[in-house]
Amino acid sequence: MKNKYFFLLLISALSFGQISLVKDINNGTGNSSPENLIFFNNKIYFGADDATGTNSPGAVDLGKELWVTDGTTTGTTFVKDLRPGSNNSSPTGFFSYNSNLYFSANTGSGNVLFKTDGTESGTVATGNSFIFNPAEFNGLVYYVNTVDFNRLYEFNGTTTVKVADVGTGVESVTGGIFMPFNNKIFCYMSYTTDALGLKLYAYDPANDTFTLIKNITDYGTNAGISNFTVVGSELYFEAGAGILWKTDGTTAGTVAVTAAASLTGATSLFNWNGKLYFEADNGTSGDQLWVYDPAANTITNLSNITGDHNPSDYTVLNSYLYYSGQNGTLKYLYRTNGTIIERVDDTIFDIDNIAVLNGKLFFKGDNGTTGNELFTYTPPVLSVDDNNVLKSVAVYPNPSDGNIFINNADNETIQYEVFDVLGKKQAAGKTNDNSLHLNLKTGLYILKLTKNSQTSTSKIIINSFQ
Repeated sequence: MKNKYFFLLLISALSFGQISLVKDINNGTGNSSPENLIFFNNKIYFGADDATGTNSPGAVDLGKELWVTDGTTTGTTFVKDLRPGSNNSSPTGFFSYNSNLYFSANTGSGNVLFKTDGTESGTVATGNSFIFNPAEFNGLVYYVNTVDFNRLYEFNGTTTVKVADVGTGVESVTGGIFMPFNNKIFCYMSYTTDALGLKLYAYDPANDTFTLIKNITDYGTNAGISNFTVVGSELYFEAGAGILWKTDGTTAGTVAVTAAASLTGATSLFNWNGKLYFEADNGTSGDQLWVYDPAANTITNLSNITGDHNPSDYTVLNSYLYYSGQNGTLKYLYRTNGTIIERVDDTIFDIDNIAVLNGKLFFKGDNGTTGNELFTYTPPVLSVDDNNVLKSVAVYPNPSDGNIFINNADNETIQYEVFDVLGKKQAAGKTNDNSLHLNLKTGLYILKLTKNSQTSTSKIIINSFQ
């Protein structure tokens, strides 16, 4: 009984944490479908639809409009009806700039740019048209103006103007695909005087020029570029049939990543800890999560979910990379430490639009009862009485193949117990040579060390394929 009680305490401290409903915005089984979550001034702003009107001013359906949350039920509130009536204004394109939060919304007379301080009276139209895929660079916000033939524009907080160009051509940046890099703006675009189709270009604000970086011709007239992501001193992207490429900004330095030559369908690129995480297909396992290490020029398959895993919506919290991943037909919350993946929860699904507030994750999800609503995940926090803590003990390496060393300064005998995540003891014994040799399957375990009535508990990861 004592061991069971210990494990309950242990698992409550070291488990994956808890997912809970923040607010059923659209009361009942209908969806409020919160989307485009963005952190600003210690709150999260997003678009949502309270079709029942239960939580909206006047208790009527106002369509998909601007909402805000401080992370609590009572602090999740409607901000403003930007398109009067039940029609949707559908706030999108959120970005913070010069201490303001901007976004685009449809007023019924077209999409316009708004800014907000989080209050109804402080949410006002700026007098500018909407901004598509904004990116800040050198004190200005750059974006693609879709009503002016996808030309590149800049916004200074007051007015919007087309970028200067000393060339004689006209650019058209497709899909808003561009990224500031190496003091230039790299674009997937065409330029009329070149007549090459859609290729990799760079715009240099210092001399007002568009320059072709490389005529990637492997895939026909258009290079098929998307998913720009900066890692270290290189810009990564996918081209053609989802082949992973990189550039250092030069023609010669724009090449396909050789280590990923066996992969196709590269998408959902994300930089974490100097490595590139992305979705790709090796031809046998479907779309899985992979990681590329530029320093070692190696790729590693992190997930092996049956069928397509389709990782997306990456967010970093503490020492994990969280993301939405598919298992079967539903998308759940997953995380990785860079070595293995873990499914955080199996009750909340259809997860996307993940944001961080006050050390917690917030996202759209569905528990099967409320419809798609706003949920939060609270990571576990280990709290132990200092008087009972085994001090000056470190366990390494972690992850390991089961051969673990203990940094035990006085070399006294240590008792150990290893539990799986269901609470079943998998190994136990004593060591006086500061090493453990565990024959365990790949997975997450909880290690309890005891010496002189003091204990230490920690999570360990076994990777039996190392």
